[in-house]
Amino acid sequence: MHKSLFAYGLAFLGVLGISSDTRLRSASRVPGIKMTERDTFGNVSSERTMYFQSDRKRIDFRSSSGGASRGDASVNVRYGPHVAFITRCDLGKISELNLDAREYSSGPYPPRPLTKEQMEARGIKKPTATELPSKPTLLIETTTVDTGERKKFFGHAARHLIVTRKEIPLEDSQRDPQESVTDAWYIDLDVQLSCAPKWRPGQHAYLHAGPKLDEKPELPKFVDVGEPVTGFPVEMKTASRSMYAMADGTKKKNTSAYETRVVQLEEGPLDASMFEIPGGFRQVAHIETNPPMDWQTVLADNWQWLKAKVRQIFN
Repeated sequence: MHKSLFAYGLAFLGVLGISSDTRLRSASRVPGIKMTERDTFGNVSSERTMYFQSDRKRIDFRSSSGGASRGDASVNVRYGPHVAFITRCDLGKISELNLDAREYSSGPYPPRPLTKEQMEARGIKKPTATELPSKPTLLIETTTVDTGERKKFFGHAARHLIVTRKEIPLEDSQRDPQESVTDAWYIDLDVQLSCAPKWRPGQHAYLHAGPKLDEKPELPKFVDVGEPVTGFPVEMKTASRSMYAMADGTKKKNTSAYETRVVQLEEGPLDASMFEIPGGFRQVAHIETNPPMDWQTVLADNWQWLKAKVRQIFN
């Protein structure tokens, strides 16, 4: 599978609003945080290490694609270079580094909205008020249940929550029903940057591939049951069921399972040089982070993974 899809996969999405169903609960800051997360999707696992200090963040990872199970081993896995993303609120920029090639590129942060031309080039159409349906065409129901279970992770008390999210097509909808169940443990840990986009309480997001230029927009209706999730997930398992169209127009059921967990969490001072561009790195217009593969295969095989990751970001 293609892990670096997380880095810029949002360029392929059309979003109606932004969700704050899950919000980070404020906690006292510490001098720094080093955290390693392990993702597992299908038969492929990968890790990324994240560093947080004041209003600076760094993510180190290596992209991978492919992967098939053969006994206890994963085969046919292709890896990209070692890369890092450094976000600096004080500088208003984010930098992407290819640590192997000693190259980097930088851009503004928060990122600027796509222009009309950029959206059209990506096949994204932002619907106007007159193009939206007069009544909801899709019911998105999110049910959050606190199991009451508590336990310690890295010295932090964690809450056990189960979130079920259903997408139910209504009249005139072009979507197929979908459902995901997320079983996770959350701790109170503040890793949110001050310059990160802020979501207003009560806002929601509808995450989908499109709409395409020739596709009618959906108008979602959101229903929330239970108290919204707060905190940072240290252990999360998501199981999804959906439908997708084949090339001949027939539809096929798809099930997927995605898991992410924090395997290391240390709190203490960090070296400030970690958030700087190392000397000798050459600035370029674009950083290649991916092993070669066909993009249609990437999107078809990893859409469920991308949705899970974006939900985790918003959550």
